[in-house]
Amino acid sequence: MKAGTVIHNARLLGSPGLKDLTIENGRFTSVTGAGIEFPENTDYEMLDIEGRVVLPGFVDVHMHLDKALTWPSIPNPSGTLQEAIWRFEEAQADMDIDSITERMTATVRKAIQHGTTAIRTHLNYGTSSYLHKVVEAFQKVQASFTDYITLEAVLMCPFDITKEAEKNIRWAINNGVHLLGGAPHLADNPKTNIADIFELAVSLEVDIDLHIDESDDPTAKSLEDVCKWIIQTGYQGRVTVGHCTSLAAMNESEAQELISLVQKAQIGIVTLPSSNMFLMGRRDVGLIRRGLTRVKQLLESNVPVASASDNIQDPFHPYGNGDLLKIALLTSYGAHLSTEEEMKQLLEMITSVPAGFMNLQGYGIDPGNWADFVILDTKDIRMVLSDLPVSRETWRRGKPICKVSESVSWSNKLDPSFI
Repeated sequence: MKAGTVIHNARLLGSPGLKDLTIENGRFTSVTGAGIEFPENTDYEMLDIEGRVVLPGFVDVHMHLDKALTWPSIPNPSGTLQEAIWRFEEAQADMDIDSITERMTATVRKAIQHGTTAIRTHLNYGTSSYLHKVVEAFQKVQASFTDYITLEAVLMCPFDITKEAEKNIRWAINNGVHLLGGAPHLADNPKTNIADIFELAVSLEVDIDLHIDESDDPTAKSLEDVCKWIIQTGYQGRVTVGHCTSLAAMNESEAQELISLVQKAQIGIVTLPSSNMFLMGRRDVGLIRRGLTRVKQLLESNVPVASASDNIQDPFHPYGNGDLLKIALLTSYGAHLSTEEEMKQLLEMITSVPAGFMNLQGYGIDPGNWADFVILDTKDIRMVLSDLPVSRETWRRGKPICKVSESVSWSNKLDPSFI
């Protein structure tokens, strides 16, 4: 039996030259300059990848597994956020544990195929009945994928946290849900909803991940209230917020003032380019807004920003397949990130940055860390988002778990010199 594996001639992000990655017992034991010759008669299994790019496993820090793959069964003719919300709420009563589990499973498989090794999913509260169904479905999926991917759940708290709702929320946390979330900016009284979520999270000693200010309205400033609650409760570094699209609609002085508050509160921001490009700006005429938060300005202010899939084939966003490289590419388009340094940031926005938001222990290609990574069929890191390589190999705990290969065939009627 081999002592371990050596990935020979790997090309890493931010590291010059080719590397040899030694893996034992599911962890990296060394990362060294690649040997000139390919060793023979070694105690290690040697895999020469000939200069291909190796990235840490992708981390999708904002997804909705319980909503995924419900389109076109649940349509959204207007394409608006408001219709998507009520259409999904209307359909929840007809969903059962088996159907939710089946869709979650299919979506997780798609993500793994594209190189993802960790997912944080938001789960709808809906009704008490739906909550129990969705939590049980998540437990089943998490158990079945234990050896393949890290799954983490956020409960989207209702707008009115009654005593019954609080009881249900506490039940969910005791049954495998990890964080509290919600979309308080949509509540009749956002300030009250934010206060209730923070007070409950503090009492349960769990972190928070919120949908915030997913709006084109520059007066939507729930992010400011979130920052104040973080500072008040000492929750710096424990809160992630997604969307924040209203930030882009504000004037410069307002936006910069709020970004400074975000820095002080040590918030992690998640931009969701696919869904927000699809949903936002629906009422704009002429010059239609891109629908993203101020990604570039946040990065320039040293605010950590991640990119994630959000909705996959549901009434909120009918497209998507769990490929975070495509999400990084959309982020590049929407946020005008195009220099070599910014391309590196884009890849970090789907790897190390969201891994930090999820507090993943032992993450990254360094000695002692878990060997969770993806091999991409391209030899130039600068070309990863241009090539979007189809051929990928996903590894988890030092073992290959999924390999996707691209096959191309040409008609034999073509001139051989053309091929």
